[in-house]
Amino acid sequence: MITFKFSSLLWFFSLIILMGHSPPHTTQLKGNTWAEVQQRKTGVITIAYINAPGLSFRNIQGRLDGVCFDIIKSFIDYVKRTKGISLKAQVMPQYELFSHFMDEVKTAQGGVFGLGNITITDERKQVYNFTYPFINNLSFVISHSSVPTLVNLGSIATQFKGMTAYTVKGTTNEKIILGIKQKYMPNLAIAYLPTSGAVLAKVAADNRSFTSLDFNYYAEALRYNASVKRHPVGDRREEDFGIIMPKSSDWAPIWNEFLNTNRFTKSPEYRKILLKHLGPSAVRALEQYR
Repeated sequence: MITFKFSSLLWFFSLIILMGHSPPHTTQLKGNTWAEVQQRKTGVITIAYINAPGLSFRNIQGRLDGVCFDIIKSFIDYVKRTKGISLKAQVMPQYELFSHFMDEVKTAQGGVFGLGNITITDERKQVYNFTYPFINNLSFVISHSSVPTLVNLGSIATQFKGMTAYTVKGTTNEKIILGIKQKYMPNLAIAYLPTSGAVLAKVAADNRSFTSLDFNYYAEALRYNASVKRHPVGDRREEDFGIIMPKSSDWAPIWNEFLNTNRFTKSPEYRKILLKHLGPSAVRALEQYR
């Protein structure tokens, strides 16, 4: 566990690359409650994250980067500026397994925040608190670039005949693939990989595969000229992304104030963050479906 102090003038999350799988945690994730930091005017929050291109990741210099981490910075600055409260953030090593990450945040206590491409669903609301949505989520049907473009989803059984769908268990993208199988391709073979990054790499290398992935993975593929194709007839406006907290957390109201009442997600600062990490093509797509 590494501890960092945030300010508007000095913004370092990490200079050390933490490689490999998440080490097993022997203690429960904890952070100060909002009630505690209001009383003390200082406190510690804990950040857990999964790798999500453009949203939460380590850049080539090994520093934590992405839309979510920039939002955390702006949130801490907002709390300091408007409430006079100084926060420190301790950032956990990256979680490799989505299910492990979700379980760790679910059982955490106090000011613990989970970052990544986490969709806000009614099912998850039963066991987590969410911030106000910080971004729209779009899911795309993606294949190798050599695959002919789908005319419509009704033709997918013919055009994608014999192809394998790759996905990650427990994600909203898996639900989309299962929906395609149920409605259009009853004989579709589905293979599971541990991460969405692995799914994207597989599809970019295999012209007999396809998937459904969140827009940020497609944006990342464009950045690196990966051999993938988006099939626009498969675009779906999905549930929004939010930052997750334990169900018992009392931090949701201040997050709502920052993101919604304060209209951070409508601000020029926010749009600049999106352009910086996602690129103009992805931002245009997000604005198109807003």
